[in-house]
Amino acid sequence: MSAYRLDVAELYRRVDGRRRERGLSWRRLAAELGLSASTLVRMGGGGAPDADALVTLLVWLDLDAGITGLVLPTGGQS
Repeated sequence: MSAYRLDVAELYRRVDGRRRERGLSWRRLAAELGLSASTLVRMGGGGAPDADALVTLLVWLDLDAGITGLVLPTGGQS
């Protein structure tokens, strides 16, 4: 068993706050990040995003500083 777990509710809260600051709808945010809208809906219900979606969200929130060695750009999001 892992010693850590993702606090999905907190991640969702932070994403929602940043989304609101930028005046984006959930659908527009998903499109900008190259994520499916269902990923964000699932998170809203407490479901964890997959690993690639998590990395995308961490980068978008500027929370990736500690994981930059593990983050590989795919050409979609800069």
